Amino acid sequence: MPSRSRRALLAAVGTGFAGGLAGCSARLGNLTSQTDPNEFSVGPLYVADGVPLPDGADPQTVDDPAAARVALFPSDGFDRPEPGTALRESTPVVVVGRNAQVLPMDLCAADGRPYGFASDGWGSDTRVAAAVPSEDGLVTHVFEGIEVPGGLAGAVDTVLNPPRTACAVDAELSDRPPGFDEEARTLGPSYVHGRNDVATFTRRDAVRVVSDADGTHVELELRGTIRGGDGTYDADQVRLVASFDDRLRATAPPASETGGLAVRRVAEETGDTVDHRFTQAGDGVRPEFTACQRSLVTAAETPGPFSYVGNARFRWRDQRLIREDDLWHHHTPGQGVWYPDGGRSV
Repeated sequence: MPSRSRRALLAAVGTGFAGGLAGCSARLGNLTSQTDPNEFSVGPLYVADGVPLPDGADPQTVDDPAAARVALFPSDGFDRPEPGTALRESTPVVVVGRNAQVLPMDLCAADGRPYGFASDGWGSDTRVAAAVPSEDGLVTHVFEGIEVPGGLAGAVDTVLNPPRTACAVDAELSDRPPGFDEEARTLGPSYVHGRNDVATFTRRDAVRVVSDADGTHVELELRGTIRGGDGTYDADQVRLVASFDDRLRATAPPASETGGLAVRRVAEETGDTVDHRFTQAGDGVRPEFTACQRSLVTAAETPGPFSYVGNARFRWRDQRLIREDDLWHHHTPGQGVWYPDGGRSV
């Protein structure tokens, strides 16, 4: 069942505005992209009435959502049958408008395939969200700080071609149950793509789950990719935090300093929270890096759904100045929720 602990209640307070209050310096700017704002080069689109396109955009379109490479719908399209039909026909669905995450959450719940969201909260600044069919179920995307319609073409391209980044520090777990790799089901991933006033970031959550005589084992992987921005603020730190109601069996990576990154694990008194901080170290400064955290928890019974409180915290530093307080932060707090058997409980 969904978590109802004190941590879950604290996360629920943020439901509905998790992105908008994400960080102490996290004013949301425009999510820019190398993609021409008028260039929809992904293939034929289905564009429903009410979806704004950039001035001058002239994408190739089709009349049938199931025949499109991507189907675009407005966020107020709850009474339309077409979004659900498109998703069932394996067409990626992109929702555009205020509170864009709400409609994909409903679509995924009705679809029946496994899925999850890195955060079950949203805000009016969430202007683009998406659900994409895959072999393992549904992949979900939420965009923070995107300008609509100017950033829409870049967002559509990202939905179809999400960033593929390797972990800067190995986070392989050594305490998985026997047969876990062969028998576990993979769910997700779920992405949060964003931009603040200085740079861009990507959070990626993914879950693997398997049951045996000892209970249900769930492996959660959090990835945070931080990118340097406008030439003033450099990528400095990614902090990955996850808190569970079930027994924490193992987590990785251990504290270390490797590859120009210092990894610190902060121990929590409760024992069911993991907190890793990945900070640039040494003389060289990476323009970007991906921090990874894996955790294994065991539940006495099959959770349906599985939930946790998670946060990827990104920090940039102005290297031109000596003082320590010229930092820029962006947080992505909320309650991650995963439905291994599809559907959403009430």
